[in-house]
Amino acid sequence: MSSTESLREVIRRLADTFNDPQKREFSYFDFYDNSLTIHGFPPNLPANKEGFKQFIYLLWKAFPDIIITFEDIIIEGNKAAGRYNLTGTHRGEFVDLRPTDKRFRVNGMTVFSFHDKKIIERWNLVDMATLMEQLRTQS
Repeated sequence: MSSTESLREVIRRLADTFNDPQKREFSYFDFYDNSLTIHGFPPNLPANKEGFKQFIYLLWKAFPDIIITFEDIIIEGNKAAGRYNLTGTHRGEFVDLRPTDKRFRVNGMTVFSFHDKKIIERWNLVDMATLMEQLRTQS
């Protein structure tokens, strides 16, 4: 298996683990090195693995059925860029917004930097304006 295909497989397994409430609590963060640096996450959180964990736990609590689906994965060297969709239902507090039970679908992009198949750096962009509009809009 080429290094490109092996990184693609790591990202597929990462998404499968993120999407599975039975697995994610125990193994999602194993994909990330302890030296992780994050970019593009809430500024009030540390830009390290602990801050990343805090954010992901907040997501899982607010959207327990959240699903990430990678539409494109592009790999060059030790970096991979992924374009994805996030879907879910708003069941817990998120950004001071009480649960609305509304479904959402938004787009995002992430760039991962790897060392020995572990993610050491992650850049994230999510369409938060569309997410908040979908959660606040009257049905």
